[in-house]
Amino acid sequence: MNKVASFPVQETACAARARKAEPVLRAVELGKRYGHHAALRGVNLAIEPGRVNILFGENGAGKSTLISMLAGANVPSDGHIEIGAHRGVFASVAQARAHGVRAVFQEFSLVPHLTVAENISLGEEPLARLGLLSRAGTRARARRLVEELGFELDVDARVSDLARGKQQMVEICKAVAQAPRVLILDEPTASLSEHDAQALFALVARLKAEGTAIIYITHRMHEIPLIGDSVTVLRDGQHIATVPAATPEPELIALMTGRTLSAIYPGVPAVPQARQVRLTLDGVSTEDGLVVNANLRLRAGEIVGIAGLVGCGKSELGQACYGLRSIARGEMRLDGCVQRFGHPAEAIAAGLWYSPPDRKRDGLALMRPARENMTLSALLFGAERGKRLRPGAETATVSRLCGQVEFPVERTVEPVGNFSGGNQQKVLLAKGLAQDVGVYIFDEPTVGVDVGARQSIYQYLSRLSAAGASILLISSDLSELMGMSHRLLVMRGGQMVAEFERRHYDEQHILEHFFE
Repeated sequence: MNKVASFPVQETACAARARKAEPVLRAVELGKRYGHHAALRGVNLAIEPGRVNILFGENGAGKSTLISMLAGANVPSDGHIEIGAHRGVFASVAQARAHGVRAVFQEFSLVPHLTVAENISLGEEPLARLGLLSRAGTRARARRLVEELGFELDVDARVSDLARGKQQMVEICKAVAQAPRVLILDEPTASLSEHDAQALFALVARLKAEGTAIIYITHRMHEIPLIGDSVTVLRDGQHIATVPAATPEPELIALMTGRTLSAIYPGVPAVPQARQVRLTLDGVSTEDGLVVNANLRLRAGEIVGIAGLVGCGKSELGQACYGLRSIARGEMRLDGCVQRFGHPAEAIAAGLWYSPPDRKRDGLALMRPARENMTLSALLFGAERGKRLRPGAETATVSRLCGQVEFPVERTVEPVGNFSGGNQQKVLLAKGLAQDVGVYIFDEPTVGVDVGARQSIYQYLSRLSAAGASILLISSDLSELMGMSHRLLVMRGGQMVAEFERRHYDEQHILEHFFE
């Protein structure tokens, strides 16, 4: 969990007027159909200036469809949008921007080979004499904006070289560079560090005080009362209710899911001290210097959490174990054997699996059916491996995997790109289960996943641990790590700087080790 504080901002005259003003944007009976499927039905929404409206719902509830239409990235099948003198729909993102609506989506719209500064100004570049683009003006504008927002960004860095959290900051900078009337933020803290999440919340507070209307999507429920004014709940493509942001969590969950949920974390069974050590790191450092002198012991049936800021080295540690980064010094042992994998295939063959944080880019073939994604690498490393594809055995494997991760078997013939984030993540988890491995590294397994799907994933991890698997859980969500791990390690600057046993977990004390 990103622990955030409230940001008291003195109400400006603009914000005071905004409280009494008419909504800056209205969605009137918006609907969207894909063939016979209705993704959104008759949604009415009034977004007021100077207020933060939280859009809340499970994956697949219609949130992304709604904001894509408000931002001009999708055209409604029914209904219209009202903003200023505009009555109709937005035919393009450019048209929505012209009316002051800007969005930061989960899927970034950055140009990888351009710099941070060039991406921030793209399409709105400052001009020099003779109408030529001003490179110096572009850099100066970007530097001022980054400093003003309090983000840690190098404006000259190439976007393709940045971690996902840093790319998220670039998207936010782009969106607010031209003072939007309506700002849409879709899971903006999902990949941000504690420091940058704090900077984002300060920005939201400032924009709110200046009268900007904000639509904010999050699955992190602790964020809702901290920055929200109201919560609009969607379920199955319909508007269920709009309630105050102070509404208790159990009530919000019941509105979102149509049912009550028990405690989200299922609890983790105790691990006997005599259990076998499956994975050992002794003084491991990577060639790129992003992991330095890492030491680790992971026993059978144990879940060990790795916490830290974005860029602390926690993801790089998992990648080094899996052969995605070269180990320069130190020793890694898997089940007692010294290993230094040159390719992920070698790691899988030896009994280690790594689940990447960016499922769409690194984990799944989005255009292929779920069943193929689940079993693809198992054809070489799973129980059904062999020289020939056996459809009957594959079907049995897919059915078993679906039961383990609570995925609907009937949807395994659909392309993975059709699914919500939660179901995509379940396919990725099933893919790992299809291998003959006993050590799992899960890197951000619940990023962009709603509360209901998270509970399923946590139960899956708990069952896996109880069956004797060893799990290294890497996450930016501290509450997730505290709820699911037996032990917790903190990384900073590529090094392990602290270790906590479960009985000694204290959120504030753990967070103190994130910073020097």
